[in-house]
Amino acid sequence: MTDGTFTGPQPVKDIPDNIASSQEHALTLWPDIDSYVSGLPELRRVYLVGAGGSLSGVHAAQYLLDKRGVTPVSSVNSDEFYYRNSPGVGSGALVISFSAAGMTPETVQAARWAQERGAAVVAVTLNEEGALAQAVNTAFIGKTGDGNQVLLQLLALAILKREGANVSAELDALAALPVAIDTTVRAFEPYAAKIAENMKDVPVTYLIASGALEGMGSTFTSCFLQEMQWMHAATINADEFFQGPFEVFDKDTKSILFLSEDETRPMGERVDRFLEKYSGETFRVDSRELELPGIPQDMRAFVAPLVFYTLDFRLAAHYAAVRGYALEGRRYMWQFAY
Repeated sequence: MTDGTFTGPQPVKDIPDNIASSQEHALTLWPDIDSYVSGLPELRRVYLVGAGGSLSGVHAAQYLLDKRGVTPVSSVNSDEFYYRNSPGVGSGALVISFSAAGMTPETVQAARWAQERGAAVVAVTLNEEGALAQAVNTAFIGKTGDGNQVLLQLLALAILKREGANVSAELDALAALPVAIDTTVRAFEPYAAKIAENMKDVPVTYLIASGALEGMGSTFTSCFLQEMQWMHAATINADEFFQGPFEVFDKDTKSILFLSEDETRPMGERVDRFLEKYSGETFRVDSRELELPGIPQDMRAFVAPLVFYTLDFRLAAHYAAVRGYALEGRRYMWQFAY
């Protein structure tokens, strides 16, 4: 352990009572989002821009657009986006800038620059008064991170609808999610406690994921473990696992595997077979095993990233409880200029 906000082991914090309501609030913004995207005079390219957890947070939307859309889309770190100075950023480009608190200076700078270049820029944030929302002409405001994830998927669906796709099934699935999420999270609690207890002191936490869940894997290792628990951790793409990282695994290695229900599931299953034979204990969080009442079978993969976002937070709460480090603590971030 390192310095930070050490409180000693504590009872795990309660499940927040605003998860479902914030998702419901985000869904009420669909008409505005649909109107905004359909009203764009031209759409030739989409950029999803953020930094840190916000960059990981746009991954599911990018996956959806890559899988079903025809408009080229890329996700890029805010500073990379700004310093690359791509000629594609201008008229006909839609830039979706994401910052939860709305105060990430790199994202604010990137959004302002893109708007000055003539791109259509929209912000997704929790903070209506934050610098990001104030820097652009259009902002959609979530009430929690769970709500923001819904907003990002709604923006992706609006783009697909503009292209002529039928997105009614996805919208129905999102509408059912607030009812399902409480059951899902409560059923996950005992397993979250088991993972945290068994993984709390490992020298390095490896999390392997693929497809739409890779962003949620990165959110967990980068934001919760590295940033908030000062643990060495990394998320590895399930195919990249076999391009080098698997060489460091042995019978003493513990890891976490996010198994998806999307088209990339065979990648995760391949990793699972290897870990079963050559590695130590693997904690599998399998989307197929989650209780999702009211979500049609063919829509489970679509909602899975939003569900895993919530599960990430619950898993982090259990880590904080058993390790004794509050999630609010930082050594460097926000403490001084850097």
